[in-house]
Amino acid sequence: MASRKKSITPKYFGQGATSEKIPRIVYIANNLRFQSEEDLEIYIENHFDELFPDLDLIQRQFRLKTQRYDLLCRNKHNHQAVLLELKNDEDRDIVWQLVRYRKLIFDQQPFSEKIDYSLPIELIAISPSFHEDSLTDKEACKFEDNIQLLIFSFIVEEKIVRLGEFNHCIPYHIAGLSDVSIFEAIPNYTQILNEAPALALLLQYISQENRDDFWHLRNLFLAQPKVKEIINSLGSRVFYATSNREGSKNLAEICVSGKQTSLFLYLPSRHAGMGFYDVVGNPVKIKRFELIFDNPQSLFKLDNNIQYLALISTRGITLKERENLSATYEQNHLISGRDGMPKWCKGDKYLFHLSVGYNNRSACQELYPELISKNPTEWWQEFQVQSTDKLGWFADLAIRAWRYKI
Repeated sequence: MASRKKSITPKYFGQGATSEKIPRIVYIANNLRFQSEEDLEIYIENHFDELFPDLDLIQRQFRLKTQRYDLLCRNKHNHQAVLLELKNDEDRDIVWQLVRYRKLIFDQQPFSEKIDYSLPIELIAISPSFHEDSLTDKEACKFEDNIQLLIFSFIVEEKIVRLGEFNHCIPYHIAGLSDVSIFEAIPNYTQILNEAPALALLLQYISQENRDDFWHLRNLFLAQPKVKEIINSLGSRVFYATSNREGSKNLAEICVSGKQTSLFLYLPSRHAGMGFYDVVGNPVKIKRFELIFDNPQSLFKLDNNIQYLALISTRGITLKERENLSATYEQNHLISGRDGMPKWCKGDKYLFHLSVGYNNRSACQELYPELISKNPTEWWQEFQVQSTDKLGWFADLAIRAWRYKI
């Protein structure tokens, strides 16, 4: 990716040019996202005329007293003031934040030579989703008619960002999305056998109905920087790692046989340097977890529920353990090593255990910095709107950990 250049955002309307920064967009766990809120702002600034043809951008990150406005704009036709507030994640307070901004703008009336303050101030919130509280706040607000909630989303297959009803083709490289489509159909078996015999052997162990999902997940792993696919000669074990040498960095592993298939992800774990509130040394230490599913027949679907995670050093839990998962969990969930991470935990309790009961945010702060900065004291609430018990969420976490200081 091209290096990020210094912004030359115009200080005032009509001076300078648009930002030369390159917004960072990443492909993680079947979805595209802006890497940070700043990247969302840069994208909209770079393509402002296309996304908002009826508006003039006066200034980005405009400061007024103690407040900072994402985008201060005006209507091209009547010079009405328009405030745009951007969120890269759902924020239930966004409506009242805009209302506070509106009052200060109305009181101070900056750029009065360019903005007609006799007209109502238009408030536009842009976010990937809106909490139910935001919809209620909008209805309760006396400025409801001047508040617009715009949802942005991505169409991955077409590399499009959708803002409201408008589609915009993404003109930038996307980290984690290879030149070959992640969604490409699996090649026919003869072609795979001729080009990658070990991979063909592996596919024999995977049921026909699961092969497309496996291929999708495989392509997702291989789209990450420095990841190689390493398959043993029997086709019974595949690693997604930097190499097959001891000490190499690992992302994922799949072990297959005629009786069972096991999926492992290399995820952050509690460790000896992690205290109740703080951490000594690297906050992100990786361990190998087996993912145990509610529905083992749909092993590679990203929306499959993770019932349990198990710290496993072998090729997977035994058939006997698999026959009675609840009993195996009861036998192991209170057992932990010196690092304090339980040997088994429920999928929806993994984050609780990783963070020492939501008290130590150090690992999450490294991997989700923007999310934690939004609510530092009650940061775990930011994860409650995410599906933290799905394979897609854990694959996303494993990729974040892979890309961390790679």
